[in-house]
Amino acid sequence: MNTPVISATGLWTPPNSISNEELVHSYNVWADNWNRERAADISAGLIEPKTHSSVEFIQKASGIKSRFVIDKAGILDPDIMAPRIAERPNDRISVLAEIAVNAARDALERSGRKAEDVDAVICAASNMQRAYPAMAVEVQDALGCGGFAFDMTMACAAALYGLNLANGLIRSGQAKRILICSPELMTCINVHSRREVHFIFGDASAAMIVEADDGRPGGWDVLGTHTE
Repeated sequence: MNTPVISATGLWTPPNSISNEELVHSYNVWADNWNRERAADISAGLIEPKTHSSVEFIQKASGIKSRFVIDKAGILDPDIMAPRIAERPNDRISVLAEIAVNAARDALERSGRKAEDVDAVICAASNMQRAYPAMAVEVQDALGCGGFAFDMTMACAAALYGLNLANGLIRSGQAKRILICSPELMTCINVHSRREVHFIFGDASAAMIVEADDGRPGGWDVLGTHTE
């Protein structure tokens, strides 16, 4: 039976980030506009006014000081409050697959492996931009990996479930080297006009190379996995 190891990890983050101060300013402008437009109903007691957010509130509630984002302008625009990502035709790689490839290349470089050395790709993320045929297939094609590829979603635990699957596939001999990609564009689903959550999510992509231990130094042993 093969012994799995995580030989390398990779990371990609967007070039743009939003500080708490920037996010608070945008939200508070939006809240003031919302209250102004509904002043009559607020005065009549029909609805409650929106309260301001603050840097102190965000850091106490989450510990977050800034977050990487794929589109800064749309999120900070009080009239939009959401990222604006241009639609791509089907003959172009999707944005989610593209950022997965960026993290995968980082992991491959760190592992000293080539894409053609990979015989399975798992895209494990909380949501998929293109469900068919699979995000993993897009990544596989863009990198030039062989073998098979599939997606899996398990919300925030997706990457760990992907590691669990890769561990089993390598132990059973069904694959020798697996690329796990976890691209996340969470600002697309975050509600930036809700004070209690407007600060939570950012965008990033991570990757892992999991392979059968061949005695090379470095990497991390997979001591065990357990999923419920």
